[in-house]
Amino acid sequence: MKYLFLLFIVFTFAICSCVSTMPGSKTFNYCYPDYSYTTDSVNLPYSSIPEEILSDSLLTKQYSISNINLANATGTLPFIADLAQLKKQYALNPCTETEIKILAKKQEIANRLIVCRTETAGIAAELDCEGERANQLSTYMSGKESNQVNKLTVASITLGALTAVVAIFIKPQESSDAVAITGGLGSATLGLLSLSSSRKTEYMHPRNLLTDIWYEPETSKYYPTTIWYMLTHKEFSNNKQYSICHNIRERWQEYNQLEDDGSKKTAKQIELLFGSGGVYTSDLLETRANMLNQLQASIKLFDQDIQQLLYIINK
Repeated sequence: MKYLFLLFIVFTFAICSCVSTMPGSKTFNYCYPDYSYTTDSVNLPYSSIPEEILSDSLLTKQYSISNINLANATGTLPFIADLAQLKKQYALNPCTETEIKILAKKQEIANRLIVCRTETAGIAAELDCEGERANQLSTYMSGKESNQVNKLTVASITLGALTAVVAIFIKPQESSDAVAITGGLGSATLGLLSLSSSRKTEYMHPRNLLTDIWYEPETSKYYPTTIWYMLTHKEFSNNKQYSICHNIRERWQEYNQLEDDGSKKTAKQIELLFGSGGVYTSDLLETRANMLNQLQASIKLFDQDIQQLLYIINK
């Protein structure tokens, strides 16, 4: 029996040496801006572009429908319509006064587009920071999990070797069999622990930029008006059939198995990823980082469109 007790002590020591707790993530989030985005109550886009603007030949000759949609999203469409009229006046009667008005109107439009580009860059930077934050903690946890698996593997091998050695030298045969069984159970337990060594940690994100993309409310409390308009109107997606928000959600569902199938597991993941935070595994943190990076890439592309419109305005 003393040999059984010795193996029990070794087995207990092996388990205790491999178990450690994962510290919770600090609630302070260095990615959050010090302010909330304010809505521009003046340069708001039309919910739908008026027909008289779409039928204005002065606009349609100079700008494509994509340019017009983008001008509406950025709140510059009325200014561009005014600019087209000024250019027509200048063509009929060139004068310095009209030329100055044209330059002033171009500057007014450019200023507004620069603000929109800054908003895009700001949201993209926050998404990048949030993605790096989640990825950094995921990598840290994965490293801890790997170390724990290594320790459990070594403990299992050591316990198996000790069992074999002790079983050879003890008598009678019944005690030898008991030692072998105890050692075998201990090694099996350590093997199971290595398979279920996933760590968890508390990870909070009360300002969650993924939330509005998933639920797509009419207005967003996180995104500036221009960016939210472009995310939720199908005119800005490549296929022109569904909004960018819709397409992003479909990719999340396809690649991250977030299809609302009614299961408790999926519902819990959705609540965690699109809520204010909770207890994460390293795999779910990696999933969150990937979702943030996908969203960031989509928003960064807006800057190219705005830059192109800015170039056309200044021609």
